[in-house]
Amino acid sequence: MERVTSGPSLRSRQILKAALFIGSSLLVTAVFLFTYAMIGRLSQEVTSTSRVLARFCAQASFPATRDPELQRIFGEVISNLDFPIVITDVQGIPRAWRQIGVEAGQVAAESIDSLALGQPISPVTRMHIERVRLHALELDRRNDPIIMALSFPPETLGAVHYGDPEVLDRLRWMPLISLGGVVLLLSLGLWGLASIRQAEKRTIWVGMAKETAHQLGTPLSSLMGWIELLRNHLETAPAEADVRLPRAEVEETLAEMERDVDRLNKVAQRFSHVGSPPVLHASDVIPVARAAVEYVRRRLPRDSGDVGIREHYEDVPPVNLNRELLEWALENLLFNAVSALDKRPGLIDVRVERRKVSETVEVLIADNGRGMTPVEQRRAFEPGYTTKQRGWGLGLALARRVIEEYHGGRILIRHSAPGEGTTVVISFPT
Repeated sequence: MERVTSGPSLRSRQILKAALFIGSSLLVTAVFLFTYAMIGRLSQEVTSTSRVLARFCAQASFPATRDPELQRIFGEVISNLDFPIVITDVQGIPRAWRQIGVEAGQVAAESIDSLALGQPISPVTRMHIERVRLHALELDRRNDPIIMALSFPPETLGAVHYGDPEVLDRLRWMPLISLGGVVLLLSLGLWGLASIRQAEKRTIWVGMAKETAHQLGTPLSSLMGWIELLRNHLETAPAEADVRLPRAEVEETLAEMERDVDRLNKVAQRFSHVGSPPVLHASDVIPVARAAVEYVRRRLPRDSGDVGIREHYEDVPPVNLNRELLEWALENLLFNAVSALDKRPGLIDVRVERRKVSETVEVLIADNGRGMTPVEQRRAFEPGYTTKQRGWGLGLALARRVIEEYHGGRILIRHSAPGEGTTVVISFPT
């Protein structure tokens, strides 16, 4: 028999995975903080550079209008700026601009002088100048304008309106993008850990089922051999032989033993299906439900009062199902309903009906037992969760796996409340 992985080994692997996740998270967070700090510093440097260039323009603008050499240098400086800037005179009339969507060549210097003197200009030129003014107002909402003035004699010459370079606007989005990347990586990490845990649970589940089927196989083969041997002895023994039990009783006992062996064989086959894709056939779900009800009904407690199962079946279309697995799931749900009956008479309703609106076939199992709280309902299908003093908490979890993963259906608790019973619904697509 194969050895099961020891607890400490599994524990150490879990600790290693958790350490890797925490280390990766810390590394990603450190990269984010470093990137954020560098972007902030770069933004400050770009902003300071823009402010210095704007102040230079403020000091050099109007002197450049009087000196041809300064005008050439100033023109080269303006043409190389990578941020929006508008220079206006004391009347608020734009004299020079850059990176605002209006080419300087679209407005002649003579037209600007004419506007300053109050002389008429063309409508197109006036429209371009108005657009530049609006851009200047927009820039003032981002940065305070820099006043151009002469120290001696004291005289205000105008103002420089400037904005931030386009690269700075893009850099301001980088922390948010980095934060989104961190959140995405952390989410992927958490999802990966959850997937690993789920895969481990599935592996343990499948391994346990396969091992159970394997362990059941040996004694079953032995029991079948002993039954065959006893039956052969019974058939070959003379009728007048001295036996302690009547022949009819011995034959009935052997028949019961054969039925129990068949049942064990069915259980072993069910476990062997876990972890492997089952073969589905288009079949009527009603005979499967009836078989499960009959099996549970024969095993209802006889000494605990009146417990009954009512059945109601409608004509439904066939659905794709595996009879053995579905019967197994229904038996688990029925036994779970029986264990929840805390009053007498205890009643379980089993219904099979068709939902025409959703085009599904539903199997409903309702009991008048103790019911469940909202917390219990949320955890009812978790493997290992149980409210009973005895039990593994695998019945509902196994039923959900059979219904949803193997049959493509859905299983849910439609209604449950303390003292009002529980209704579990299984739906299959037609």
